[in-house]
Amino acid sequence: MTPEVERLLARLAARSGTFITAWNPRSEPATPAANAVAATTLSTEIEARGWRALPHRGVGDDPTWAPEEGWLVLDLDEPSARSLAEAYGQNAVVRVEPGKPARLIETLWLTSRARSSIV
Repeated sequence: MTPEVERLLARLAARSGTFITAWNPRSEPATPAANAVAATTLSTEIEARGWRALPHRGVGDDPTWAPEEGWLVLDLDEPSARSLAEAYGQNAVVRVEPGKPARLIETLWLTSRARSSIV
């Protein structure tokens, strides 16, 4: 985890943060309109559940993949994070906790896809 994220969690008195997006389900590029609808739906759900969250922009290593708008949801437990990711068709989310490296939490869809490709 970066020092900036560590300081942010400390300032917000958060025990953890989960980076999540609703863009490009299953890592298949979606239209801007579809991504906007998915993002609004995710935002509405986060607000309805009363979760604390900050907007973020996820930028990957692949320069051909556009940055994705999403949320850093604070103090979301791991089962809820995985469930939320699965509900929005995401392969995984990234979880951060103070003093620990960032961790990828894979969804069941991704892990079952990986197993089926081995067979």
